[in-house]
Amino acid sequence: MRPKLDADATTAEKALKLYQKLLLDGRRHYQRDLAEWLNCSPQTIIRLIADIESVAGACLVSGLDKRRRWYQIKSVSRNRLGLDFEELRYLAICRDLAAPYLPEEVKERVEHSLFNFSMLMADQEFAEREKIQKNQFAYCAKGWIDYSPFFGILEKLVEAVDENKVCLVRYKAPGGQIREHRLAPRRLVAMNNALYVLGAGLTEDFAKVKHLICLAIHRIQAATLTDRTTDFRIPAENLDMFGLPWHGPQKFRIKFRAGKASDYVEERHWSIIEKKMRDEDGGLILEMVSRGRPEVEAWVRSFGEHAELVSIEDYNPSEK
Repeated sequence: MRPKLDADATTAEKALKLYQKLLLDGRRHYQRDLAEWLNCSPQTIIRLIADIESVAGACLVSGLDKRRRWYQIKSVSRNRLGLDFEELRYLAICRDLAAPYLPEEVKERVEHSLFNFSMLMADQEFAEREKIQKNQFAYCAKGWIDYSPFFGILEKLVEAVDENKVCLVRYKAPGGQIREHRLAPRRLVAMNNALYVLGAGLTEDFAKVKHLICLAIHRIQAATLTDRTTDFRIPAENLDMFGLPWHGPQKFRIKFRAGKASDYVEERHWSIIEKKMRDEDGGLILEMVSRGRPEVEAWVRSFGEHAELVSIEDYNPSEK
């Protein structure tokens, strides 16, 4: 007789063990055998299977074999890695687009992992595996930064984000001034070919949030993880507007002259809250909400005489 599980196991424990058993070997399991293995009734197996089906969906199949009910989990993918070649291509695209921000060590590891995944997957035509290795997308950057020297700092920041820890950061501000920050990192942000860490600056006793803070990672000279933690969270809406969040939301009205500049702006989204309209001269009026006034103003200036910042006003979130 097969060994039985603990008769005192909870329903949740039994469901997890049953799901694991079905998932790991992918073969048919008969209802009566499962009931004996879990030390429960066939009716309990039916209830547990119903819970698992709500998660596994079409992957969970069942049938009758000589009036014996069986259950099986079949992977939608064609291999035990849980990946198919289409998904692997998407990962390769992400690799290509992220390349400018990755240190060489990380890029080599990603390349190695993609190669191993493609070779370990179920037998396919070798031509398909070759496609995975080709760089099909490219990112054309202007003035990129080599982040290889900052790999250790990036790892500490990621750990701090994952575990809600506070970092002591030594930061070289523009102009050369060195500052110390008690930083609660919450998000790594990529913008304009550079990486930034977004979080909160804390008081000296680590007890209170002073202000939202954004630091360029390539200007961080040292980062030390502490055992201090904080439950500070960045509101999601702060991250979907033009530029980095430096202040409260403001509404900007910008006029672009008819021509290449207005076409360029019209083709793209600039903020989660925006409105575009053409004027009688064929120009474009862009109204958008941002928390990054210095970046908006610099962006408008980059268009020269083809753009004009018409107005700036505080934005009320209740506005439609």
